[in-house]
Amino acid sequence: MIPYFDHNHVTPPHNGNPTDKSQLSPYQSNSLEFTKHFATSPERIEILKGFLNFRKKLNEAGVLEGFQWLDGSFTENIELREGRPPKDLDLVTLYNHSSLSNQQVKFIENNFTDFFDFEESKANYKLDHYPFNYVLDPLLTIDYSRYWIQLFSHNRLGIWKGIIRVELNTPDVDEEASIFLSNLV
Repeated sequence: MIPYFDHNHVTPPHNGNPTDKSQLSPYQSNSLEFTKHFATSPERIEILKGFLNFRKKLNEAGVLEGFQWLDGSFTENIELREGRPPKDLDLVTLYNHSSLSNQQVKFIENNFTDFFDFEESKANYKLDHYPFNYVLDPLLTIDYSRYWIQLFSHNRLGIWKGIIRVELNTPDVDEEASIFLSNLV
């Protein structure tokens, strides 16, 4: 379950006891819960639509094994703290590249360049997206995990905050989230 914003207007880094792994960020969620939790304004709804469309494209491309870490000002109460809506959603897609066939890799390279190009993902989906192949090398995985956790666990003011984890390959739940959003408008 995604906790509510804390006194710092962020998703908290832990939900009680910081030594209890079950209460630590990244918080396990799904696209429907994430959508229901954060669909609080027209700007957020548009970002969530981009997120869900991006996830649909991931399924079409065959990027099915892995998960995403979601963060950025989108997971903060930026409206209250800075008086502005979020501009995008920051996310890292941690995926198993070795599970992709050559045909799937070619599809991504030719038809889903947004997956590897953060400028395109921002323009087309309102996502600040970074792919990360977690099976490439164990030492690299540790190093990149350290990097992303440190980057995502603080906001620009240096305040500790939490990350949300959403599994890949949940098209039925993603569709429920899309229906939920369409009923809001």
